[in-house]
Amino acid sequence: MKKSLILLPLFLMCIQTNAQTFYAQTTASANYTDLSDAVSINNNLVWYNNEYDPIEVPFSFKITNQTITHFTFRDDNFAFITGLEETAKTYLLIASGIFIEDKNYSDAEVSQSPVNYSESPISYKVEGTSGNRILKMEVKNAGSTSEVDELETNTLFVNFQVWIYEGSNIIEYHYGDTNITADNMTTLEDDPWLIGIAEKTLSYGCFVYGNPASVSFAQLLNTNEDALDEYKMASYPSNGTVYRFTPSTTAGTEQFNKTQFSIYPNPVTSMLNISLEKMDVTDYIITDMTGKTIQKGTFKALENTIEVGDLSSGMYGIKIGNTTQKFLKK
Repeated sequence: MKKSLILLPLFLMCIQTNAQTFYAQTTASANYTDLSDAVSINNNLVWYNNEYDPIEVPFSFKITNQTITHFTFRDDNFAFITGLEETAKTYLLIASGIFIEDKNYSDAEVSQSPVNYSESPISYKVEGTSGNRILKMEVKNAGSTSEVDELETNTLFVNFQVWIYEGSNIIEYHYGDTNITADNMTTLEDDPWLIGIAEKTLSYGCFVYGNPASVSFAQLLNTNEDALDEYKMASYPSNGTVYRFTPSTTAGTEQFNKTQFSIYPNPVTSMLNISLEKMDVTDYIITDMTGKTIQKGTFKALENTIEVGDLSSGMYGIKIGNTTQKFLKK
């Protein structure tokens, strides 16, 4: 049973606003510790595509300058809500990176029936003193929906936490033990591989992408789900990785005016043609699927040709400005 991102598409349009609070992003390392004495969200029951009752946020907290009143777990991600009325905004804190499900869930395609008890607990706890509290949420030992659907096996697992900080409105994603690597990620090609913050209608989104150890960072206004393909992770973050999103009134004032270019043929054997819309950005970088730079250079015309015959067969990305397109080397 396939999943899809629960985001409502809008037309791509980059604008600027002084009222919006954006984020600055940093990456760090820290020992990962499972939550202890935490409150269960899934009540120890198996989950898949579940949406749980909203829980009140225990302190004042804002996302993109919007006051958040409640949080929950929805499908694959923690969701934060500005209120319980129909007009409330919903922000998805997309930390899982992939479509996930309870390790004890198997649907009819695997010839098994769902069981009652969970092997992938979803929980939360509040730590610290008033004024400096941290709400910590955790998904432990979750499985990959794609692996179960496509391979009819259930071996992959992830552990992650989302922390939100009282007073500073900082959001952090903490990653624990996992057996997902760049080598086996090809089995998860239907998954989104997105990590970041997204308002449900995509009126705002910010994402880390590329090499998990040295991510790039994008902030977008009014985009669409198809346009997010270039903001995917190359692999899953390793144990101890922390992505921090710190509110900043200046970090988002420069919005992404997408660099327009086309590439052909794709797949390519030796010569890759690149057609630029204009000469405002002329540098290019070719990377493999781990984010490692393979080749780089500078264009001197709108129509260009790059020799890629020496590259090994496989998928690559070519980045020009803030836009990356993928090509297959045969």
